Amino acid sequence: MSRSDTFTRWAVVSSGEGGGRVTADFFARTENPGIDDRMILLNTNRADIRNTIEGSNVPETLAEKAVMFGSKRGVGNSFVDGRQCAQEDIDDIVSQIENDAGNADAFLYLTTLGGGTGNGSIPYLVNQFGDPTDIDDQRAWMRDGVHITFGIWPYYNEAIQQQFNAVCGLSRLLCREDNSQNADMVLLAANSHIEGDDTVGGSGEYELVNERIVEAVDLLISAGRETQRVIDVEDYVAQPSNISGYHFTPAVTTDENYQIRSLEHMFDRASEATYVPMDVETCRAAYAIVRAPEHLVGDELTTNDVKQAFDSWKRKHGLTGTVGMETLTPKRATGNGVDVLLLLGGFDLNPLVDHAWDQYESHRENLAAGRRLGNERIPKGELDTIEENLRQYMKVNE
Repeated sequence: MSRSDTFTRWAVVSSGEGGGRVTADFFARTENPGIDDRMILLNTNRADIRNTIEGSNVPETLAEKAVMFGSKRGVGNSFVDGRQCAQEDIDDIVSQIENDAGNADAFLYLTTLGGGTGNGSIPYLVNQFGDPTDIDDQRAWMRDGVHITFGIWPYYNEAIQQQFNAVCGLSRLLCREDNSQNADMVLLAANSHIEGDDTVGGSGEYELVNERIVEAVDLLISAGRETQRVIDVEDYVAQPSNISGYHFTPAVTTDENYQIRSLEHMFDRASEATYVPMDVETCRAAYAIVRAPEHLVGDELTTNDVKQAFDSWKRKHGLTGTVGMETLTPKRATGNGVDVLLLLGGFDLNPLVDHAWDQYESHRENLAAGRRLGNERIPKGELDTIEENLRQYMKVNE
């Protein structure tokens, strides 16, 4: 990866209203180290973009980052229509990314998995950037950049079609039609789980979810900057791809008092706050990013301290054979508050997918019976492929 400075240059690309809300939260911040102004909002519905801008505390200049695509006024919850709209305007989308973020080293694509616009377009776009069939000229940023997706699972009590979409979206982020890898890394968060309600479903207000996602991404990016042992973005994706375990969830704890809690205890607290339901001991990959006030780094807290604590934590959870790394990065702050991000990957996906599987099967039966419930144009053969690809990927990671 060639770049003119020592830091990884990130770009954030969102599609659909849900992903746009998270991007707006980034845009509202006074500083975005690593991202700067490389942000693009994609949508098929002008009203959604307007609502995102008006509903957030962001400058109106965010509208300059917005791209309308497709011939429809939104696509409802049909990811097939969302994909078609992206195909129609692929050249316009590529041009906007080229102009606003063509110098980026890594791309983070944000989408909710229950809808149609983002869930239809993001898997398609990532596929095209890696294996272009609808693009005449593969740009350097498509070929050389790292493409990471962040999929947000719908609330467990949302409608049956949203659950169907989530299963299909997860499969399409993970795998191309030929079952080869699509995104370089698939990050996952579940609305209901983040809100601490795996039974009823959650409030549907999104603010806490968006805040937690921004928090995780901020820590993720910090590992490629002023660190004692830099984790480059390529370190996140190389080894997990080799073991076909490239789905991850963040686990975060912040402002832990270093004078009171040990690093290993902080890792425990982070692992109790994963963004999806999962069993930590099924992980096949694990990364630890520790961010501490710069006055602590080097004297009271060293890279070796982090490594020893992380190794001990992994032994306790039976994870000594996992791939991954650890790093220590400074922050400009007084006090003793330490932030921890664990990226846990290659884990058993069943605890998450089980929340939607019955609804997925019911909706598929309805589609087969000819009921027009959205996504009715998806061919049976494509659905078979989507389902089989997900089953095979999950089997490797059980």
